[in-house]
Amino acid sequence: MILTISEVFERFEKAETDADRINFLRANNTKTLRKVLACTFNPNIEFTTEGRWPNWKTSDVPTGVTYSDLHREFDRMYLFIKNHPKRPPTLTEKRSNELLIQMLEIMPHGDAVVMLNMMGKNLKVKGLTKELAEAAFGPNILNESI
Repeated sequence: MILTISEVFERFEKAETDADRINFLRANNTKTLRKVLACTFNPNIEFTTEGRWPNWKTSDVPTGVTYSDLHREFDRMYLFIKNHPKRPPTLTEKRSNELLIQMLEIMPHGDAVVMLNMMGKNLKVKGLTKELAEAAFGPNILNESI
């Protein structure tokens, strides 16, 4: 069973050493995890939200039972990345905000928080650094295609 990204980070924080953390990341290696790390630590990836978060209703459905999660929704992140080639030039700020709210509301609360923290460039995960991500997945992790 694949863990949600928020579950990966919750368990990651329990690892005691950097070697344990690196092994844990490698054991839970998914496309979405690598992309979350790239979006967080690559300074060239900028989000259109610029730290302005919409009001959204937290899903009260337990993790694993929700309609969607960050693994399923990540392919639409290009909508919120500045100058992404797939981002429609006609996408208004209002519509972008509506899409963001829709994504947040169908995910488990933990994944929604991870997504907002990623967009704010600070995952707030104890022990997780750019250097540790590069040690786990190599220096090209920051160039993961989004």
